[in-house]
Amino acid sequence: MKDNKVNVELIVPSIGKTYNVFIPINKTIGEVIVILNNSINEMTGYFPISNKLFLLNIVENEIYRYDMEVKEKIRNGAILALI
Repeated sequence: MKDNKVNVELIVPSIGKTYNVFIPINKTIGEVIVILNNSINEMTGYFPISNKLFLLNIVENEIYRYDMEVKEKIRNGAILALI
């Protein structure tokens, strides 16, 4: 396991896919959303690039603020949705 990353399950409802991904803990949620958006677009070839996405913690039913750092809230094993 990497000390500077957390492993999460990422659900992308708009395309019906789930991914197991590592995200860096030293980034903001906004930066991570951009990284995830670009990565999914590259992998699928059809996921649209958007500045209106957000991350939702499915278990805690919490939407993360863009300016929040990953290390503040997200832990290994979290189940997140990119909506």
